[in-house]
Amino acid sequence: MTIDELQAWMNTKIRNGDLSLDESRPFMAMTINIPAENNSKKTGVAKIDFLEKAQEGIKNARLKNDTTTLKMLEAAINLMQHHQGKTIGVDIRV
Repeated sequence: MTIDELQAWMNTKIRNGDLSLDESRPFMAMTINIPAENNSKKTGVAKIDFLEKAQEGIKNARLKNDTTTLKMLEAAINLMQHHQGKTIGVDIRV
């Protein structure tokens, strides 16, 4: 999934009442894109394994004993696994 697709999915779920703002926090964090260099390339179109990204975040949270982030990312993984393989119904054509 791309950052753009994740943002679209998240916004649709929030609008439909399927995802609360609190539940969306880890997804919002995953969609933040801070480029290493100042360039004008569109970065929201590259495919990213957000499940893997969340699992890495869990490892880091455990190392830092950050229970808040750990719980938030575990909840995000549960949501991702629940929705995995389902059509998101978003037109992402440029």
